[in-house]
Amino acid sequence: MDIQELIDKLPAGLKPVAVQYGPALIQMTADEVWAWIELLISGKTAEAYKTVIDKLPPSEKLALMAKDIAKWNELNTKNAAKVGLQREAAIAVLKALLTITLAMVGL
Repeated sequence: MDIQELIDKLPAGLKPVAVQYGPALIQMTADEVWAWIELLISGKTAEAYKTVIDKLPPSEKLALMAKDIAKWNELNTKNAAKVGLQREAAIAVLKALLTITLAMVGL
């Protein structure tokens, strides 16, 4: 049985993950796979992820980094828009409070 036959037996949601990381897992020895499983079981997912990433060829690592950077940029853009709206709302509240304060002191 080859890797493609194994991938074909996976649920649809897991196939893209297996295509991306399957070759790296196949390169691992049985001891490395067992250590990787133990990392996952103990909740050390970041360390487990790094273990698999370290097995990828440089071109695939660069592709993953580019994908991550694009996602971070997208999230940063969304966050900047939210921060801008929050700032505008805070300024509007402060202007309203200033107007109320000035009306209370008779200005």
